Amino acid sequence: MKAYPAKIFFILVILPVVLFAQANGKDFGLSLNLNYTTTSQLYLQPNSPDPVIRNTSQSLDKISSYSAELRYQYSESILFGISSEYIKKTFGNTMNLGGTAAKVTDGYKVIPVELSIYYQLPFSTELFKFFMGGGMGFYLGEQIREVGDVTVSNSSRKIGYGIQVSVGMDYLVNSFIAIRGQMRFREPDFEMRSTYSNKIVNYEGRTFLLPAQSFDSKVIIDGITFTIGAVLNFGL
Repeated sequence: MKAYPAKIFFILVILPVVLFAQANGKDFGLSLNLNYTTTSQLYLQPNSPDPVIRNTSQSLDKISSYSAELRYQYSESILFGISSEYIKKTFGNTMNLGGTAAKVTDGYKVIPVELSIYYQLPFSTELFKFFMGGGMGFYLGEQIREVGDVTVSNSSRKIGYGIQVSVGMDYLVNSFIAIRGQMRFREPDFEMRSTYSNKIVNYEGRTFLLPAQSFDSKVIIDGITFTIGAVLNFGL
């Protein structure tokens, strides 16, 4: 009797996977992608007691990034995916240093890791595979700031997380190669605390004392992400 649960698990779960993999022969798909995200928001003082300053953000739009995703075809219509992306966006800003408006490069870097389940839609054809899916995303961010000869590093950060959904289509060039188009909706929200590399900054031949050694910031990526990529389909 003790062997029955294992046998049932094998019949209901493992056997269909093995049979499908043997029939298809290409149960994995690895894609390399170019992404375009429409909008994001950078909050430079998210913990200010002043509600106006606290809710003031800098819009950072038209973000290009690169990503990779590995998908596993569990059954004829269900796929599991794991993806990672590298996003970086900066802009020119100013900072008050002893009455001098110093030029600053501000921005952020973030690495999303997203786990997804996809459903292959029933109207797909031999050449066009339509899908929709969703899942969880985890987001690790880092503040970018350069002023004079001083940069920043993260002293602490919270891992952001949230749900994400997507729709898309694969066009099968042949049995190994496909072209993917995809649209993803997500809204990660994560906070960071950054520390300056030095308390003293050299700017245009003068030295200034920075107003604070560390500061907080927050990022929300609230835009739609459009993706185009090349997929290599293979089996093990």
